[in-house]
Amino acid sequence: MTDPLAPTAPTDLSYASAAGLLALMRRRELSPTELMHHTLDRIGKLDGAINSVVRLDAERALAEAAEATERIARGAGTGPLTGLPLLVKDAEDAAGFPTSHGTRAFRDAPPATHDTIHVGRLREAGAIVIGKTNMPPMGAGIHTANDAFGITRNPWNTERSPGGSSGGAAAAVAAGLVALATAGDGGGSTRIPAALCGVVGLKPSRGRIPQGPSRFPVWPRHTVLGAITRTVRDAALHLDIAAGHHPADPDSLPAPGLSYQACVDGAVPRLRVGVLRTLGVADPRSEILEAVDRAADVLRGHGHQVTDDESALPEHERFPASILLRQQVLAHYRLTSRLDAFTTRREDFEPWFADVLARGSALTTEDFTRYWEHRARLNQWAADLFTRYDMLLMPTVPTTAWPAEGPDVATAVRERTIPIAFTAVFNDTGNPAISVPAGLAPDGLPRAVQLVAPHHREDLLLGVASLLEEPGDPGDRAHPPVPCGEQAPGC
Repeated sequence: MTDPLAPTAPTDLSYASAAGLLALMRRRELSPTELMHHTLDRIGKLDGAINSVVRLDAERALAEAAEATERIARGAGTGPLTGLPLLVKDAEDAAGFPTSHGTRAFRDAPPATHDTIHVGRLREAGAIVIGKTNMPPMGAGIHTANDAFGITRNPWNTERSPGGSSGGAAAAVAAGLVALATAGDGGGSTRIPAALCGVVGLKPSRGRIPQGPSRFPVWPRHTVLGAITRTVRDAALHLDIAAGHHPADPDSLPAPGLSYQACVDGAVPRLRVGVLRTLGVADPRSEILEAVDRAADVLRGHGHQVTDDESALPEHERFPASILLRQQVLAHYRLTSRLDAFTTRREDFEPWFADVLARGSALTTEDFTRYWEHRARLNQWAADLFTRYDMLLMPTVPTTAWPAEGPDVATAVRERTIPIAFTAVFNDTGNPAISVPAGLAPDGLPRAVQLVAPHHREDLLLGVASLLEEPGDPGDRAHPPVPCGEQAPGC
């Protein structure tokens, strides 16, 4: 049987970066139509095994690719993403596609009539939205599964999870289905799947990418929009297009006035880097700590001042009490944003998720007060760290990928390997953070490290992340041995 992941000489389109694919199309060495046929063929052959794509409109995708091909041939106006296939997380509206929010309660939703601001900016730049990716119900999970579309599996080992909640996006990029997929991060939902799948996941600063438009305010602003990409440069490319204020989101930040792609290419000033291995709440596996040590050595080799630091989260902000309070606040937000549907047809939601939403209704004024006090203490903790350091280095997750059906939570608590141990705190503080691949662990699964920067310093974050990235073309790197699915006879 031929290897479905074998390179396609002279360029492996499946594992080329978004920037690389766009360069080929600009030089007319590859047409958007050719790339779209390749993309749709690969989804047809491989996605049966991983179940990352839950909506797909091949006819529309090919029609839009043909239009892009014709524009390029005429030398007509094109955008920076013209012809690039794009998958959108099923939490965001993309005109022409239903938004199911990863739950059977909205599985039969009508097609959206408008894009979100985020998706609209990518479309205006020339990206072609081809479909939607799977997620847990309303993002409430660190593995990707629901009763609407089933379980999404990790391309490196289909018995393992790609994480959540942007698990479909990370699995699709890791499997070489697309080079760019949108994501969202409310507690690690971009960084965790990126880490488990061996790809790049950027959580920008709170407000960097506008949210909405929405009938319900985005509160308490844990979640930020972003993307799963194959390279740090692709993350910068996405941010260059998606960032900037929009009046529909009054809390969105102004345009940064710089090119994030240029930050990837430019010299990084000598920085003070703090290495935090546990935060006082986690005991990462030895292979994860080894990856952190290697990353620290790389940064030292580039002339940065790297210091081990044992700083821990404030005692009152540690697990499990802080997690339970945080989860209840998020449940309250999810409930109130979909209160009509929950009140009239609770039985349509996954039973476990309906229970989660119901717990959100029990939130009291005292709970809200405790939560905002919790946020204030975390803000001060992070602010103190960044008086000593210009950048933080730590694990993204304490382990490699857990079973596809989800982690053993009781074991994770007992062994101090809670998946969100290193990620959720920076949703609370709003600092930008990125997960960068760090090779494979002995079990053959990806491992990763996380970088965290001061507020609004994605420029530094991306520059340092590029130093940790494997050199060379992404098509030359190790890729997951995705098996052919039952829907792919003969591959």
